[in-house]
Amino acid sequence: MDASINTETLNHVTDIFKALSETNRIRIMHLLSQSSSSVGHIAHTLNMGQSNVSHQLRILKQAHLVKSTREGQSMIYSIDDTHVTDLLKQAIHHANHKL
Repeated sequence: MDASINTETLNHVTDIFKALSETNRIRIMHLLSQSSSSVGHIAHTLNMGQSNVSHQLRILKQAHLVKSTREGQSMIYSIDDTHVTDLLKQAIHHANHKL
């Protein structure tokens, strides 16, 4: 089995872990893993400012961890795909296992 990773894949994996390396982004991801939400709902639920939520969502979206759809005048954010949810669940499980 070839243990090498091509450069493009390696860079993308690095971007994913960088995006997940901030507490508020993990909180947002966890909330979105439960249901899609608007910036306002995320800000209210997590007691964060809307501009901070928007900034964090932009980073998560650039890493292809979340996606957005327009509903009326609101942007609704959701987890990009099930792989992202699995990655988050595994990380949380691993962290809880070590406690």
